[in-house]
Amino acid sequence: MIDITFKTEQFNLSVVGADFINDCCFGEDLSNWLATALPSVGVEADLICMEDFGWANLATYQAASYLMCVAGNSDEDPARPNYGEWHVMLERSRTFWQKLLGKNRIEESDPIVDAIAHVLRGAGFEDVEIQA
Repeated sequence: MIDITFKTEQFNLSVVGADFINDCCFGEDLSNWLATALPSVGVEADLICMEDFGWANLATYQAASYLMCVAGNSDEDPARPNYGEWHVMLERSRTFWQKLLGKNRIEESDPIVDAIAHVLRGAGFEDVEIQA
């Protein structure tokens, strides 16, 4: 799995929704933003559903499919309640045999990683980092 992290106050990290599975299910607004921003670099993304930690999305880039999950943690600064660290976690879709044989794993050099990081940096988000 690849984890792209960044900081911003653009998305909700302070108001728990009535439909949240857990009190930490933030990320619907980020998921929707990614679905509109990523096509500019050729990545198609669709919102799938809320998870117990955030939101899950399906992303497609250069004929490969990925599970793209997002989650955020507030820095708990009362002056900036929505400021915190966000995670965009990527896992490439693989066949049973690829998983069994350890083939076709996502790597930091995978083109979708740079494409997403480029969009995040271009939006002015802080501290964009890629972690393998």
